[in-house]
Amino acid sequence: MRVPLPARLIAALLVLAAVLTGTLRLRAMQPAGAPSPAPLGASRPPNIILILADDLGYGDLGSYGSPVIRTPHLDALARDGFRATSAYAPSPSCSPTRASILTGRYAHRVGIRAPLSPRSPIGLRADAHVTLPQLLRGRGYRTMLVGKWHLGDQPGTRPTDHAFDRFVGMLYSHDYTDPWVATDERLALYDGTRRRIEQPDPSTLTQTYTAEARTFIRDSGAARQPFFLYLEHAMPHVPLAVASGDRRTTSASLYAAVVEALDDSVGEIRAELAATGQASNTIVIFTSDNGPWNAMPDRMFGRDLVKPWDHGSTGPFRGGKATTYEGGHRVPFIAAWPSRLAPRVSDVPISLVDLLPTLASVAGATASVPRDLDGIDIGPVLTGAAAPADRVLLYDHLGRAEAVRVGAWKLRLTYPVDGAAGVTELFHLLRDPGERHDVARAEPVIVATLRRHLPPAP
Repeated sequence: MRVPLPARLIAALLVLAAVLTGTLRLRAMQPAGAPSPAPLGASRPPNIILILADDLGYGDLGSYGSPVIRTPHLDALARDGFRATSAYAPSPSCSPTRASILTGRYAHRVGIRAPLSPRSPIGLRADAHVTLPQLLRGRGYRTMLVGKWHLGDQPGTRPTDHAFDRFVGMLYSHDYTDPWVATDERLALYDGTRRRIEQPDPSTLTQTYTAEARTFIRDSGAARQPFFLYLEHAMPHVPLAVASGDRRTTSASLYAAVVEALDDSVGEIRAELAATGQASNTIVIFTSDNGPWNAMPDRMFGRDLVKPWDHGSTGPFRGGKATTYEGGHRVPFIAAWPSRLAPRVSDVPISLVDLLPTLASVAGATASVPRDLDGIDIGPVLTGAAAPADRVLLYDHLGRAEAVRVGAWKLRLTYPVDGAAGVTELFHLLRDPGERHDVARAEPVIVATLRRHLPPAP
């Protein structure tokens, strides 16, 4: 005689089967009448512009629901191209995410656990990793990094060691100085390996970086050579600052003014592409390295130069920078390529760790891409040609994977440290995007299944 299975066990087994076979899938949304999807390729190598904001929140752009910050240029970029609602920074802090972008690997595999300090012996070594600029320069691209590097300041770890033909920017964050960080290293704006400006004024950085980016775009057009521009803005990381006269009287706050200045920068870059006849064959991507720093440590409030409210919005999500809740990892992601990408919005989960394999594919450099990457080519997601079966997305933090998402399920697992208790939390991100309702006790089968993707206790 057959014994009927309890209803809860049946439900758990069905969900487990969905997780394992990839049938729980988040669908992309495409406007009616949009062109049929085509492979993300090109008859000639496209120019690539990757713009990375620093500590920008998911809810800080008009196209992502901000009611107070005006971002018309970024909103236009989103209308013209692809906008993701489930894009993830691989880590909730700057150096680890930057390492993942350039290598296609999670930071715990690269050895970058946390933001790097000046003169740190740890850094992203060019002789140990294949990086995106190396792949693109091998395909004949001109390459330039403008802005914040934060992946090492020692020989072998600097931008020009990683096949960037030019570098204009800073080697770490602009808060790496008194009173925020105890160091005797003086900040400088570099041109290659030369210190061009000592102690640069933070209020000049957005304009300086934008001007350098425009010059590179213009020179690349004149050279008739494909280019890769990696523009890593300093803002809106604290201390916040905008150029003299650029604080809009209509801005809701200093933070809003800083983000609106970044929006102006995007507008200037798109105008430069149009003026030089390069817009149609240039893919422009805009995103952020992690969520907003909404729980800053006390050291950031020295001399009353940074205010507790100098941060962005996570939108509907919990947490922020330096946490593995959604607010620390979920970021804006916009990609526009007039000749190839039709306007669309997608809720398919993607990660910035996917940028290397995706852009290498676009540039025709797939044959040189290492085979052991964590990222995947998301070209089919960008075009709407296909959504991958539910993949395993990790939330990397402080040298280990602390959370994992598969389909709609997310498991967050921390261990006791410094007197704080460890937690095991399970969330269903479609029903509970704000991570308010932990269902770990009610779903032990799902917990056990997802836990296999996380490392054991240290």
